[in-house]
Amino acid sequence: MNKKVIIITAVSLTVAGAGIFGGIKMYQNYQQNNLVAEAEYVSNLNSYYGDMGTSSSGMVTNDFFQDVYILEDKKIVEVFVEEGQTVEAGDPLISYDMTMSQLELEMKELDVSTSSSKIEAAKKELEKLKKIKPVSRTPVRQPEPVIPQEPEIPETPAEPEVPEKTGEAYNIIRIGAKPNKGKGTEENPYVYLCTPECYVLGEFINQLSADKKKPVYVSLEIHKDNKLSERLLSAWEIGGDNGFPQMAEDSRWSVKTRSQIIEQEDPEPDPEPEPDPEPYIPEPEEPDGYTAEELSNMIKEKEQQIRDLDLQKRKQDLELEQMKKVTNDGVVKAEINGVVKNLGEQDNLPTDGSPFLTVAGSEGLYVSGALSELQLGEIQVGQVVYANSWESGKSFEAKITEISSYPETNSNAWGEGNPNVSYYPYTAYIEDTEGLRNGEYVDLTMTAAMGEEKPNSIYLDKAYIRDEDGKKYVMKADENNRLVKQYVKTGKTLWQSVEILSGLTAEDRITFPYGKTAKEGVKVKEAE
Repeated sequence: MNKKVIIITAVSLTVAGAGIFGGIKMYQNYQQNNLVAEAEYVSNLNSYYGDMGTSSSGMVTNDFFQDVYILEDKKIVEVFVEEGQTVEAGDPLISYDMTMSQLELEMKELDVSTSSSKIEAAKKELEKLKKIKPVSRTPVRQPEPVIPQEPEIPETPAEPEVPEKTGEAYNIIRIGAKPNKGKGTEENPYVYLCTPECYVLGEFINQLSADKKKPVYVSLEIHKDNKLSERLLSAWEIGGDNGFPQMAEDSRWSVKTRSQIIEQEDPEPDPEPEPDPEPYIPEPEEPDGYTAEELSNMIKEKEQQIRDLDLQKRKQDLELEQMKKVTNDGVVKAEINGVVKNLGEQDNLPTDGSPFLTVAGSEGLYVSGALSELQLGEIQVGQVVYANSWESGKSFEAKITEISSYPETNSNAWGEGNPNVSYYPYTAYIEDTEGLRNGEYVDLTMTAAMGEEKPNSIYLDKAYIRDEDGKKYVMKADENNRLVKQYVKTGKTLWQSVEILSGLTAEDRITFPYGKTAKEGVKVKEAE
């Protein structure tokens, strides 16, 4: 075949190939121009209902009680109510002698701050333990040592325990010791009257700087005859901002010498003659560190310590909250409408842990629900929750009167987010009870932003969102009624719906992103 024929043939094939490619392209364009995707407004597909908080159920009852317990170390000045008297929420019940109340409140706040610091320190130690890589050790069989018989040593009698105080003067100052006077400020520090033999524990000095924003100042004073009214012999002033290093909690510091007390060790007895040395057997070197079992035990112990500290802090928070309720005027007020029952005697206060008086609910109905620990800082007493009757389907407003400081072990609540969260019981009061009877069950709903509208919240079914190299997108209709990829930023997932944080509005139209019509450039029509 000559060159001319070859060239003609090649040109013919090229033209034919171009024609075929052009035909295919025209056919694809024809198909795409004739494909139509149905699009739906985002507002119609939005699965946000505005109540994606915590839900629970409970039985309404008028048998709700408010128990009033006597605060420790407090004296009742006046009882304002009588047995059988009807009271309303806000009415005074009893009043306390509030001498030293502000000082006690500040000391309790200091206890809470100290507990918080201990919890944070324990959590950091736990994180360090979890990051340690365990080592393996090969058990080595050691020869049984010959233990020489020790001579009997007569037991030394235990030293008598030093009392905390001698009269008004302290022998030992530890956390919780109440000052004789002062306000804890730099100008007016807490004053502690001390005996010449008095010592202060390291835990007390550590707590002075527990709250960096509000350091505490104290003056440890020794007076003649252990009386504040007598001549001052010496004073040791310590401030929370003095820059003391963290010291051992059980270390002891003499107030008189301002130095640490070091225990004198007993002189060691003369050594027994050593037996003939055993022949040297080299042992394999053990790697430094902890085995997996040792680490596991240490982590468990640290987690238990955190739980114990957390429980201690919750109790302190509860005590602090009760103290704050009566700090200003010392008056305990009724929290519910009801009738006074089981009123105790002012001169014969209960010592068995029973309440001094009880207010039994009389008007309206009460219901108990539960909220997630994630909402503790957002849901407050006085906030409204919504109750829906199982029987009539009617809705009622209920106002929260009390939130427990302790979680309940078996809660019937459920909500968004982490399924392992704890739930805290609360009590709510329903004032308008028309159509609701005592003993009826209701569903309770609340959100962390109850009462706040969220018109821009968008939740779409997972099926409408696709992933491309880690980026999320939907197929959206543009201003020319053609499909385009619209990248979006997503948030939390609730059930099968995903929160859309940005990239879409309720007025946008999107289509199902799968199938032959889910392509950019395809025409769009509104879904029927």
